[in-house]
Amino acid sequence: MALSILASCRDDRLPEGDGRTRALAAGRRIYEKKCASCHAMTGDGKTVSASRFPYANLVDGKWRSDGTAGSIEQQIRKGHDPMPKFEGKLTDQEIRDTAAYVLELSRRRAR
Repeated sequence: MALSILASCRDDRLPEGDGRTRALAAGRRIYEKKCASCHAMTGDGKTVSASRFPYANLVDGKWRSDGTAGSIEQQIRKGHDPMPKFEGKLTDQEIRDTAAYVLELSRRRAR
C-alpha cells in the first residue's frame, strides 16, 4: 500500500513519444540485430561480407528500386540475392519499422 501511495505522489512521468519516434527506435533495434552485420551500423555497407555489393550501401541514395518506404519494405520482406528474405522472421510491423529506420539513415546522410 505504501508503494502505491508513493507512486501516485510522483510528479515525474515517463516521457511520451510520438508514433514515428517509437517506430524509428524499434526499427533501429531490429536493424542493429538483423541488418548491421552486412549493412554496417552507419548503413554504408562497408563490411567484409557486403562491401562488394553495390546495393549494400543504404545511405548513398542508390537504391535497387525507387527508394520509397514501400519498396524498402518489399526488399526486407522478399529479399533479393544476396540479401535473405525476412518474411516469416519479422512481423509486418517490424518490417515497417525497419524500413522507416533505413529511410531515416539515408536522410541523415543526405543532410
